[in-house]
Amino acid sequence: MSTPLIRRSPLHRARVIAASNLTPHMRRIRVRAESMVGVTVRPAQDVEVFLHDDTGRRVKRRYTIRNPSPDVGELDLDVLLHGHGPGSAWSAGAAPGDEVEFQGPRGKLELSSADWHLLAGDESALPAIAAVCEALPPHEHAVVVVEIGDASDELPLPGTSEVHWVRRGTALPGSPDLLAAALQDLALPPGSGHGYLMGETRAMVTLRSVLEARELPHDAIFVKGYWNLGRPDRIAGRSPTNR
Repeated sequence: MSTPLIRRSPLHRARVIAASNLTPHMRRIRVRAESMVGVTVRPAQDVEVFLHDDTGRRVKRRYTIRNPSPDVGELDLDVLLHGHGPGSAWSAGAAPGDEVEFQGPRGKLELSSADWHLLAGDESALPAIAAVCEALPPHEHAVVVVEIGDASDELPLPGTSEVHWVRRGTALPGSPDLLAAALQDLALPPGSGHGYLMGETRAMVTLRSVLEARELPHDAIFVKGYWNLGRPDRIAGRSPTNR
């Protein structure tokens, strides 16, 4: 028997060309790779960045692609600064001229037409939520519910019709409780809708049942885990994502 072909995402060698803080906890790194010239990026696709932890071991972190410019091979990576993981350390110190390797683009989220789209998650999902909102047609209503630490974590979400910020305050991240209460009380638009749940893995699985109880079909709900409670060094931006 012949060995089956294993298809892997392309490897890109890139250089950081800019870095800036979007909020106290979110940093944007813009990179350029010649191999990304002409590459089409779908909404909320990500790349897997190769980094090293504090022992020197090679690790991977996944970050949602923002603002791709395929004509010049550039893209933004928005990294959640949380704890002391490899992603946070890399982002905090990234500077123009630094070299970085990544694979991608990759991602399973597919946008399809609906009367409205409900996007919910924690701050780790903000890059993906923003990418989806920007890609939706103007006539398809977008409702966003995001759990954040406090008002300083809020980011503009162009194209959204309705945004609800759920401020966590002194509560610990990773629980579905605050988002569940917000989703249960949320007034949903008329017509058919799609749901997108992105954030702490087990919390998002729990929230699926909340949306199903509100009569969203199981197959109309996309669930993506970006980090796992109890593994703070793996939070967001996947390996989980955006951190």
